[in-house]
Amino acid sequence: MKKLLIKAAVILLLSEAAVMVFLWYSGIAHRPIGIILDPLLMALVALVPIYFLLRAERRAMARRELLDSKLNRIVDGLWSASLHTLSETELLATILKEILENSPFSTVHKGAIFLTEGDRLVLKTQEGFGEEQRGMCREVEPGRCLCGRALETGEPIFAPAVDGRHDNEFRGMAPHGHYCFPIKSAGSVIGVLNLYLEAGHARDAAEERFLTSVCAIIARILEGKKLERSLFRMQKTEALNRFAAGIAHDLNNILGAIRGFSDVAARCLPPDSETSSDMKEISAAVDRGADLTRRLRLFARQETETPEVFDLNLTVDGLGGILRRVMSGVSVELRLAGGPLRVKAVRGQLEQVVMNLAANARDAMPGGGAFSVETGARELCFTASKRCLNAAWLTVSDTGQGMTEEQLDRVFEPFYTTKGAGEGTGLGLAVVQGIVQQHGGEILVRSVPGKGTTFDIYLPLADDKEEGR
Repeated sequence: MKKLLIKAAVILLLSEAAVMVFLWYSGIAHRPIGIILDPLLMALVALVPIYFLLRAERRAMARRELLDSKLNRIVDGLWSASLHTLSETELLATILKEILENSPFSTVHKGAIFLTEGDRLVLKTQEGFGEEQRGMCREVEPGRCLCGRALETGEPIFAPAVDGRHDNEFRGMAPHGHYCFPIKSAGSVIGVLNLYLEAGHARDAAEERFLTSVCAIIARILEGKKLERSLFRMQKTEALNRFAAGIAHDLNNILGAIRGFSDVAARCLPPDSETSSDMKEISAAVDRGADLTRRLRLFARQETETPEVFDLNLTVDGLGGILRRVMSGVSVELRLAGGPLRVKAVRGQLEQVVMNLAANARDAMPGGGAFSVETGARELCFTASKRCLNAAWLTVSDTGQGMTEEQLDRVFEPFYTTKGAGEGTGLGLAVVQGIVQQHGGEILVRSVPGKGTTFDIYLPLADDKEEGR
């Protein structure tokens, strides 16, 4: 309203100035008729621009009301969806559907939501994408295409039509425009909302404010869900830790008694007797049980070992022979960084991380396939934990069965397994995550059903002070 009054005042002043100039040059400015004509002419001159000003203001007000109405409708839909027990993929699909159905501007009912994983964007849900486009946009690097630019800059990206910034092009791509808006939490980009527009759509500040509000709401919902999952996981893990520690303690006592009596019995038997062979089987079973209790104690954070500084490359390289024997029928490839990767860790625990992941990969490739371990170093920031690391990275990949979204959501859950009865404890990946986190690292997982799974592990590089210890 204030701006409207200022504009009207400016129009009146300009109209008065124009009338006075006209009357002055007409020579009637100081005559009685000039005094009468002055306000009349000023009103006539100002009438038309004020009329169009009011008309434009009414249109702007109607548009603001439309945007507010649509935003309220979207907000109601988003909060309603957030109250239901949905997986992350289902929640994001519902959010995208609400936005496309209630968009106040001309979209082509096509769009996508990406979330960050590590330093890249991963497609979580989409509407209107064909198979080729889904494969092309499954992962987007920073700076690539419009969504990658929104991730890299943290700023909205607008395109009225297909231009040189469209790095991902495919056959039969129809003319279109884009709004690519970063979804931010605490100043960090945690995802990107991509909406398709009709070709030639004009950039609009009101639309951008609208989408900024929508993305802020999405961020709040995602962060709320993340905190909810984190709290639930912490409570569940704490209870499981106590449970696992209790079982490990009691089982150790039982195994100790069995081992003691079997050793006594074995010493009383002839070495070549059948019963002596049975005693050896009992001892082997006790060893397997002891290994299980060790894993339970490790999961319960009760196994304490002194970390040392060592070269991660040499450790992984040393596992090459074992991996090739374990992964029978599978092609094993090690791609190690050129220079040393000095980390401060418990060597045996990191070896266990690689072997656990290898065992999982082997089980996911019963008909054979390819398994690779790659190492390197880089500095990167994690949006989920909101921290940066100068890290050594370890990537373990397979070409196995892959995992569904539901399985990915539960992949690190203790005692969760997709294997048959008696084929797995469900502790392997929980132990892997626990070891990585104990060493101040991060672990991420990517998977495509039918194509394979990749685990990305990041560990802090040892600094000069730690090198000297």
